[in-house]
Amino acid sequence: MLTYDLPAERIAMHPLSERDASKLLVWRGSEVPILHTTFRRVPELLTPESMLVVNQTRVIAARLTMRKPTGGLVEVLVTDPVAPSTDPAVVLASRSASVWRCLIGGRNVLPGMVLTSDHGSLTITVRERSSTEGIVELSWEGGATLAEVIEHLGTIPLPPYIQREVEQADEERYQTIYASENGSVAAPTAGLHFTQRVMDDVAARGIDLARVTLHVGLGTFRPVEAHELKDHVMHSERIGITRTNLEHLARATERGAMITAVGTTSIRTLESVFLWGARLMRDGSMEACDIAVGQWDAFDDTLTRIDRATAMRCVATWMDEHDLSTLWGTTQLMIAPGCRVSSVDALITNFHQPGNTLLALIAGFVGEAHWRTIYDAALENDYRFLSYGDSSLLFRLGYSG
Repeated sequence: MLTYDLPAERIAMHPLSERDASKLLVWRGSEVPILHTTFRRVPELLTPESMLVVNQTRVIAARLTMRKPTGGLVEVLVTDPVAPSTDPAVVLASRSASVWRCLIGGRNVLPGMVLTSDHGSLTITVRERSSTEGIVELSWEGGATLAEVIEHLGTIPLPPYIQREVEQADEERYQTIYASENGSVAAPTAGLHFTQRVMDDVAARGIDLARVTLHVGLGTFRPVEAHELKDHVMHSERIGITRTNLEHLARATERGAMITAVGTTSIRTLESVFLWGARLMRDGSMEACDIAVGQWDAFDDTLTRIDRATAMRCVATWMDEHDLSTLWGTTQLMIAPGCRVSSVDALITNFHQPGNTLLALIAGFVGEAHWRTIYDAALENDYRFLSYGDSSLLFRLGYSG
């Protein structure tokens, strides 16, 4: 199992005062010494005229404190919309009732119970509950959108390992500076280090920027409880890319540019888009206008051996054929040892929890023989871990660009 000892004191409970002052560990392969520097140097460490890909999702104030009919307080953390749409952007912009999957914290919360808010008209009706998970219906009065309602009543859902109350600073610091698409219940934390100064330096070096969307769900934090990774069932998350951003990506791949993903969410999105293109190449055009990528697609060599540029251009052509300005879909993709990463050459990422799928992704990207060397170096050099922790720049195993 992919795990290591993480002392509690190494988990960052607060962000640094300056985003880009965090430490940066750079790993270019086992033959090159690990470099320890600061995040502000990222632009000079990337290849000029390469491409940087960021996840523009925005964390919503998904943690809601509600009151039971008996007067007791209940915490409801809405995670994924079920109806009238599974698209968070659509549901959050709606002024009508909607149904969500959620986590419920509190005793004696039963199906049929109606929960109310103390400071607004929001009511939450519990439809189903099993242990901490549930299905609820949200309704309210006044004509506001759901996004406006929860922005007023809710709080940012910090990860469970940050064991403190949400502070005012978290409202800004637990969002990337380029967040724009409402829908996540957790931040794409690799992007938290970027400042406008770093972004300006990226542009000055001729490094292109593309944006994708992956709305992070709570499944990201769930440990792998199966004895073997092959028996773990990956959570499904919503992904999207506009035709304009896909065109930037296709052109970059065609000219052989180095592609650097900012975060595990960006790499899972890019790899999913590539695999969809590879499937189109292998199987022919599909009528569905939403992509759906399976858990083990990155282990299928009939897909991964297809050329990156060809697969990306195929997706662009397919979007044109279906008159799509944005490609949406779901991915259940697992990246882990034994798979082949085809879409990305370098990865900017934080240091992840022991025994979860994000650590498996790192091992799959740099090679199972090398991830522990990287993490040992981070521990030995006093790096801060997890969401508010320090960062790394890792190059794909075998990349020689």
